[in-house]
Amino acid sequence: MSGSPVRRTPHGAAGKLPRVGNGSLAERTTRALLEAIMERRFPGDRLPNEPDLAAQLGVSRTTIRTALQTLERLGVVSRAPARGTQIRPHVGRESILLHRLVGFRGLLEANHDEVRVEQRFEVREHPTPAGMAALGIGADTPMVVHDKVIFADGRPAVHLVQEVPLDFVAEETRRRLVAGRRFDPPDTIFEFSQSWPGRKIDHSLVELVPAVVPQSAGFRLDMAPGTPYLVMREVHYAASNEAVAYSEETVDDSFIRFRMVRTR
Repeated sequence: MSGSPVRRTPHGAAGKLPRVGNGSLAERTTRALLEAIMERRFPGDRLPNEPDLAAQLGVSRTTIRTALQTLERLGVVSRAPARGTQIRPHVGRESILLHRLVGFRGLLEANHDEVRVEQRFEVREHPTPAGMAALGIGADTPMVVHDKVIFADGRPAVHLVQEVPLDFVAEETRRRLVAGRRFDPPDTIFEFSQSWPGRKIDHSLVELVPAVVPQSAGFRLDMAPGTPYLVMREVHYAASNEAVAYSEETVDDSFIRFRMVRTR
């Protein structure tokens, strides 16, 4: 297991936005804007105009427009010709639609001083029964499994198990994992999927399932037997509608309470 502590950055620090750089530009620009919004870096809950944002982030106006459209669709901002782009201040990181962008670590960092991760990334010979059913694969399919516990102020808050068929990941990643060499996974499975040839995650089907802590040993969160908790089950799909990964996240909802934003 490896641990990586993260501390929150101060909120409300006004100033220029960092340049985005290269890569999946529209998505990275969306993340940069969202992080600035969550840190309350825009006075009056209003974003600058598109040319100013493009100049600060070092991207084109077209990329800025795409990012703003994504944030509007997620319910983070509202846009109108007469009044520009206005932030909806009541929409926080706990919105389930933002989970893809900020991840569980980002959700916890909003309210806790220290967030750290203990994780194991390995190849297993077989999928779990749930993963096999969700992905429609055989019991003999080798899997890449990411087992991760996220701690908030010293207490386990979230336990994630994410699995993807070994053949789906990039060749270099496969070689490293099969050889037992060190591999530092990205924060979210959505980022990890950027490197899967032809199988980048396009959308996910999310199921929130209420459960109760069992009497048996092995439960990874610090909760008494019989305590209610939430399980988030996600089947992740490529743009071709092929199921490419399965995630199961156990959440102590005393740390995270999800909200859904509905827009017209």
